[in-house]
Amino acid sequence: MLLKEKLDQLKHAHVQKPDKVFTLYLNTDRRDADRQNGEWKIQLKNGFRNFEEYLKQSDNKEELEKYEKVKEKVQDELNRIENDLKRGLVIIASSDDQIWFVERTQVPVETNLYWEEEPQLEALEKLKSDYPNTGIILVHHDYVRILETELGFLTKSEEYAWDPDEDNWKIYEGTTGNENISGNGSTAQRELYEDRIKANRERWYKSMAAKLDKKAKNRQWEKIYVAGEKEEASELNELMNKESIVVGKNYSDKRDDEVIESLVS
Repeated sequence: MLLKEKLDQLKHAHVQKPDKVFTLYLNTDRRDADRQNGEWKIQLKNGFRNFEEYLKQSDNKEELEKYEKVKEKVQDELNRIENDLKRGLVIIASSDDQIWFVERTQVPVETNLYWEEEPQLEALEKLKSDYPNTGIILVHHDYVRILETELGFLTKSEEYAWDPDEDNWKIYEGTTGNENISGNGSTAQRELYEDRIKANRERWYKSMAAKLDKKAKNRQWEKIYVAGEKEEASELNELMNKESIVVGKNYSDKRDDEVIESLVS
């Protein structure tokens, strides 16, 4: 489920008094000098303690019990995923167990804790706006790699190469972007093949552009990058109906995470 759909669900989620909702935004970015030694644990511990002290002072035993229940559930989840944390974490949990949302991010978040009558979604909506569901199209001669990302995470990767025997694009799924699948053969064979590519490129790219427009619609891409040698990227972009950002740089030898880091994160 896309973050957009999850947000829509959270916006319509409500609890009845005396239940409340705990919202956590946690900066776990080890690249941040202030987070390299697990300082987020100290911030979280202090935040938990502040809520506990406030509730004890208010002498609301029922609410304190509900808060302790949510705190334990959140802490258990953190213990479970601690070794797989990236740059940020969002957890939203209600004391009636009707709301449970966990989202790790590959982009930074600012640490904040809330204990309110409804989810605090402003920061999450900003993350969605800043790092939307994005399609990244890497084109190089007769080879196209498609990456999908959300919140800086790779959600899907596909590779296509033009098959001259079938006169169609052939898909290779599950590849890592470390190799160009169309780069085999002798130098002479490759030169002959590149001559054919140039002669037929518009027809081939027109076929791929139609596939990409369909993917963009079906997968609800909110932002699109087309990257590659400037001439090739611009040609493919012009054949697409969807608006995209053209990046004149060849990423065919880059890993998926390197591409995302360069273009999105």
